[in-house]
Amino acid sequence: MRLVTYLRGGGPARAGVLLQDARILDLAGAGQALGICLPSDLLALLDLGPYGLEQAAWVADRSGRIGFPTLPRAQARLLAPVPRPRKVLAVAGNYADHLVESRMEVPEKSRTTIRPFLKPSTTIIGPDDPIRLPRWSTTVDYEAELAIVIGRRAAAVTPQDAPAYIAGYSVFNDISARSLTIAAGRTPRERDRFFDWLAGKWFDTFAPLGPAVVTADEVGDPHRLALSLRVNGEQRQQASTAQMIFTCQEIVSFFSHLTTLEPGDIIATGTPAGVGTATRTYLQPGDIVEATIEGLGTLRNSVEPAA
Repeated sequence: MRLVTYLRGGGPARAGVLLQDARILDLAGAGQALGICLPSDLLALLDLGPYGLEQAAWVADRSGRIGFPTLPRAQARLLAPVPRPRKVLAVAGNYADHLVESRMEVPEKSRTTIRPFLKPSTTIIGPDDPIRLPRWSTTVDYEAELAIVIGRRAAAVTPQDAPAYIAGYSVFNDISARSLTIAAGRTPRERDRFFDWLAGKWFDTFAPLGPAVVTADEVGDPHRLALSLRVNGEQRQQASTAQMIFTCQEIVSFFSHLTTLEPGDIIATGTPAGVGTATRTYLQPGDIVEATIEGLGTLRNSVEPAA
């Protein structure tokens, strides 16, 4: 299934399934017609765990057979599939070629660990929402990434057990301010560079997500997906998730030992080479950024100047 959150007219956000014919099935409405109680909120659906996804899949299949009304995608506005996840977690330096272009050492995997960080949930935006350039940076960059969407509460799980806790996958763009203008003139302190790097991940609109959560059963092996990003139609990133240093299973296991993972949590798995900072080609007002992952779709966002 391709799970989405959408708006129609002035109504509230609703959970739906994006069908192959580019139409949207309202899950709660279809469920009600079939005598199945499903929430109208995607996070609430994920809270039901595998049972909720099984029920949603049954409703989607049965609705198609009985001809339950659907909505053309063109008549709806897609939001981020999980508009306000409880946590947005991310991995730094998970592609060797990105480490090389960043002039960093590529360590032996067996002798290193995942580098985790957080982004606030207020960074999340959906398809076609604008990325807003902040006043505190003139070096804003893109990073196309595969996102893991957690489907069950997970604490201290093994890599072998991790797939059972993954609801699905989505396209993520880890927008990053590579430098902050607030640094000008301050007295240098130890670790300033690290904290500026981290703060550069936190601005509102810096985590486009979508267009859908594609359930794990439909994705299959998440480590065989082509990944790319274009700015104004120009290819900037082109890679495969097979190039990740740490696998999705290892990433979920690692984070679950740091903090309890909850349904709807998003984990961005790192970006390949081709980011703007390597060539000093940063995002500008009017740019159109398109991140694409095979089987998951294209996440398109415009870029706007600071308000």
